[in-house]
Amino acid sequence: MSVTIVLDEPDQALCLRVAMARINNAKENNYQHKYDSSKLSMEQVLAHNYHAACAELAAAKWLGVPDFVPTLDSFKDEPDIAPDYEVKHSVLDNGHLIIQENDRDSDRAILVTGTNPYVIRGWLPVKFCKDDLYLKTTSRNTAYWVPQSELVKVLPNEPGA
Repeated sequence: MSVTIVLDEPDQALCLRVAMARINNAKENNYQHKYDSSKLSMEQVLAHNYHAACAELAAAKWLGVPDFVPTLDSFKDEPDIAPDYEVKHSVLDNGHLIIQENDRDSDRAILVTGTNPYVIRGWLPVKFCKDDLYLKTTSRNTAYWVPQSELVKVLPNEPGA
């Protein structure tokens, strides 16, 4: 089961502001993304950051977090949503929950897919995702690719994990 979240115009405007601020912070701090943003156009980098912020906001709405604002530059130092939620996004409806080695084992990862509406597909503790069964090496990096079938399913009337 999954939950569909539609973001309204004010939500989208907030996420666009957050995305632009994240890009500026990354440039100022010479931060390199795992998806190798140096090979992407500025529009692609903006879209990636925008949808990531939208996915975080969608997950926060599902969790019932009031007045949530996505962080600007937490990187891996703190969760996307307190107390311990890491949000992962894929534009693909059948996308995987992709966990990096530097994702915190103490967090719970939520997979969000799509592009408004955003769909909460499920969740799993990060430490469970870091299993050799899911380890995959691509041309970009090595990460844990967890299929949606392995995730704890979510229900519309039961926010949170």
